[in-house]
Amino acid sequence: MKMMKMFLISHFLRSVLTLLIPCVVHIISLPASAVSLHRHIMLEGKNLTLGDVFDGAGKYADRIIARAPEPGKRATLTPEWLAYVARSYNLQWTPFSAQDIAVVQRTSHVIGKEEIAIKILAALRPELPRAELYTVNFDKRTIEAHLPTDIPPSLNIERITRDKISNRFFAILTADRGRHRHTVSGTLLRMIEIPVVTRRIRKGEIVDHDDVQVITVSAKQIGPNVLVDQNELIGKAPRRTLIENRPIRTRDVRQPLLVKRGGLVSMIYQTKFMRISARGKAKQNGSRGQAVRVENIGSKKVVEGVITGPGEITVTFDHPVGRK
Repeated sequence: MKMMKMFLISHFLRSVLTLLIPCVVHIISLPASAVSLHRHIMLEGKNLTLGDVFDGAGKYADRIIARAPEPGKRATLTPEWLAYVARSYNLQWTPFSAQDIAVVQRTSHVIGKEEIAIKILAALRPELPRAELYTVNFDKRTIEAHLPTDIPPSLNIERITRDKISNRFFAILTADRGRHRHTVSGTLLRMIEIPVVTRRIRKGEIVDHDDVQVITVSAKQIGPNVLVDQNELIGKAPRRTLIENRPIRTRDVRQPLLVKRGGLVSMIYQTKFMRISARGKAKQNGSRGQAVRVENIGSKKVVEGVITGPGEITVTFDHPVGRK
């Protein structure tokens, strides 16, 4: 009797399975909606839709599910949040690991540091000395303003203040009628143009015009004796080696020696009525315009004259100043 019951139960189960297997096969073979995740999403507008995140979102693709990041910013959608959204709209998507994320980035017009600095200087220019140069040193190293792509890429200064002693400033910049606001702060630095050499020039050389260029540096970087006029450098001789692109002090250069002690020179005797020349020997080193002693080789007289050119000394009167 027991064997008969077991036989009947087994027969019944086989009959049920025979009926269920075709149904299971039918369910598995039903076409599932293909849903995949967009892992990198670029947005121009201010809203994030279901279709932006999932490919195959169907009739809900245009449904807004979140606000987009601020222009130029990005946000990360976590697997947990994505799974919640997928379940809310009956999408067949499930994260398999913590790496199933999506990064949303919003495009923008970028207003760079240079453009902002130009606006700051233009706003403050009327209250600065006209002949002086200034540059902007922002407190933050990275200065950028990101604006939505659906508005003009332009900023206006709404308010700006400057401390006249420290030259510190604070400014509020706006766009799209004040809907977008950016604040910046920093210091105005006074700049100055100075001549520098473009190569190393050693003692004994002469600074030529092609050896000089003008650079702009902060006024705080130079001392009171730094040359600021290139005419004070061209044609001069270094007292020490001049290093390229470094400020040059007045004591670093001098007029080149046109006459060397013991060297032969032309002596020009100049009077109201005549001009004669003679050979002489310099008793001193000297540069153009300097008064030096010179010995007339023929008469052995030592007179004083002014150096007027290379190896040339002009004597305006023949007044002995000493004997050899």
